[in-house]
Amino acid sequence: MLKQISVYLYNNPGELAKFAALLKENEIEIRTLTVAEDDEYGLVLFLVDDSDKCIDLLDKEGHIYSITEVIAVKIKSGVGHTKSLLELSELLGNNGVNIEYLYNAIIKDEASLILKIDNNKKAIDILKKENLLLEE
Repeated sequence: MLKQISVYLYNNPGELAKFAALLKENEIEIRTLTVAEDDEYGLVLFLVDDSDKCIDLLDKEGHIYSITEVIAVKIKSGVGHTKSLLELSELLGNNGVNIEYLYNAIIKDEASLILKIDNNKKAIDILKKENLLLEE
């Protein structure tokens, strides 16, 4: 499983740039990210090359963050995202596993989906059996 870091930033121009500069200055590479927002805050969900170093930095800088365990799943090559999503969601849904959210990523040079699942152990067993789990 992977450690996804979620950081709250004020929803103001330049906040994301400041945050990216902080990571760059500390030689932390973003591997994938997605951003959501509400009126006051932006929520940045991301994976980095060194999550422990990033967490230490966030603590030092006083950022509000949380850690979530997520799973990386391979998207079958030559198959469009709609078909991959259909196959994956059917596979997990038919086995009683709920996808809470997901987003695209490139992990180890492979097109992937990052999944937040309601039952990681069960999902990992199913995905390994189907050779879809992207090992880290």
